[in-house]
Amino acid sequence: MRISLHESNDEKEFRKLYEEYYAPFCIYAKRFINDMAICEDIVSDVFASLWDKRNSIELKKDTATAYLKICVRNSCLNYLKHLEYEWNYNELCQKQPPVYATESDSVYTLNELYDMLFKALERLPQNYRIVFTKNFFEGKTHAEIAEELNLSVKSINRYKQKTMDMLRKEFKEYLPVLLYLIVVQKEMQSII
Repeated sequence: MRISLHESNDEKEFRKLYEEYYAPFCIYAKRFINDMAICEDIVSDVFASLWDKRNSIELKKDTATAYLKICVRNSCLNYLKHLEYEWNYNELCQKQPPVYATESDSVYTLNELYDMLFKALERLPQNYRIVFTKNFFEGKTHAEIAEELNLSVKSINRYKQKTMDMLRKEFKEYLPVLLYLIVVQKEMQSII
């Protein structure tokens, strides 16, 4: 005997299948998950998926239970895998220091950060400082700076990289924010 869900009596066949197997598969799902409400949701989702596929699936009476059993088991395992992922993520979040806590636990105003940046730039060799200023404050490309300073683009890249390395060490977690603010300030000045 075949259970054809795509024939004209599909609702009747599906209802019969649902009424016959819903409760047993909820109990089966409880072997994997010790929360009956979640088990019921999983089994309901399996039947909903079966209903959605009714036009493309044809089950034999003797294989319908095996098919549903595999679907329920896989759904339970997927649920557990997702739960494990959430636990691992929560554990990782708990190990991470809060976003607002820094190594020095310092908080700087924007003006203080700019002052610190300009003092750091003053300690750089002149070519490094000029390349950084022309790139970040004036918005010039590496090729434009190279032409202006009569240097190769490779030299400009190296100067910028060494400057960025030094700034990363000095500013640690503030550097991305500071660079973003420089870009925003530059855009604001071009609008005004």
